[in-house]
Amino acid sequence: MATLNNESRELNEYRITTFGLRSVFRLFVSSCYVGKRKPDEAIYKLALDITQTPAGQCCFIDDRQENLEAPSRLGVKVIQMEGADKLRERLAALGVNP
Repeated sequence: MATLNNESRELNEYRITTFGLRSVFRLFVSSCYVGKRKPDEAIYKLALDITQTPAGQCCFIDDRQENLEAPSRLGVKVIQMEGADKLRERLAALGVNP
């Protein structure tokens, strides 16, 4: 799993360390390092290139509709975050067992 975010270096490092995110995610595509930001399509293309995963095999989750439009156009499955129960249900529909 990878994460894609728009954060400053300081906030990014704080969240990764404080919440133990390195044990959950193997890749962090952070705007502070890559110079691209959501919802710009370029950051999603970069994430696909880095992971070397076909768009159709990826799922992107975000709470903002505007951040779901570009990955959807690229063929990535998208889920709008609307609570943990709905997320589990939508992931299960994709064959993911969280």
